[in-house]
Amino acid sequence: MCGNKNQKERYLPSLASLDRVSCWALTEPDYGSDASSLSTIATKVSGGWILNGQKRWIGNSTFADVCVVFARNTQTNEINGFLVKKGSPGYSAKKIENKIGLRIVQNGDIILQNVFVPDEDRLSGINSFKDTAKVLAVSRIVVAWQPIGISMGVYDMCHRYLQERKQFGVPLASFQLCQEKLVRMLGNIQAMALMGWRLCKLYEAGKMTPGQASLAKAWNTLRARETVALGRELLGGNGIVADFLVAKAFCDLEPIYTYEGTYEVNSLVTGREVTGLASFKAPKRRSAL
Repeated sequence: MCGNKNQKERYLPSLASLDRVSCWALTEPDYGSDASSLSTIATKVSGGWILNGQKRWIGNSTFADVCVVFARNTQTNEINGFLVKKGSPGYSAKKIENKIGLRIVQNGDIILQNVFVPDEDRLSGINSFKDTAKVLAVSRIVVAWQPIGISMGVYDMCHRYLQERKQFGVPLASFQLCQEKLVRMLGNIQAMALMGWRLCKLYEAGKMTPGQASLAKAWNTLRARETVALGRELLGGNGIVADFLVAKAFCDLEPIYTYEGTYEVNSLVTGREVTGLASFKAPKRRSAL
């Protein structure tokens, strides 16, 4: 989205064939939801840029061949993007241990110490945080669909479990409370799928707005959280055993509820769009004088 023709020709074929792996580094230890305040800096030098700073929660970072790093241009104070190659002097990444959810994703901490990036590897299409927000809006389409898949898997597991497991001489599926929970899960899934489908249609038509993408991500993860919680209830004690996968899905959904913008921040992005009023920045304090 934000690279020039030469950059696309150099990187996209190998990334598409998985001969090379990439990652994207925006979040920092001190700046998650407030990503536009990031403190990693890029200083212009002869022939390129020097990057200094830290990044956190970056998926693929420990083994990626190329990393898109967002840093603040010290000349303009605007956010720019840079392609940092694996093995660059001063670049290091360490795996974040002890996660309880999305364990298949290897998130890492990145440290940048005087990392040199040549001019040809600065992303020409990123000149402010507004350009970064365009990428976030598209990535939220993907994240809006992830909770749908997780919820469908939980529903399928519960649907089979309720028919197979018997209590008081009859299948759990015959109890009214179990049926009500199962139907509520199905309704949530149908609604989430329609939300995701509509968002994709808006994007394909070139009409999708950041607020619409944020609404789908926030609302779908909220409904999925409820759906997976109902599934855990339906399985009783087995709902906390990893063998039945519902417990795993329960844990996996928690980071999805938070990443690519928390539920609250995505709600406020949509709120800003529908009201025209931003609620992110606290008002400046007036002088007592």
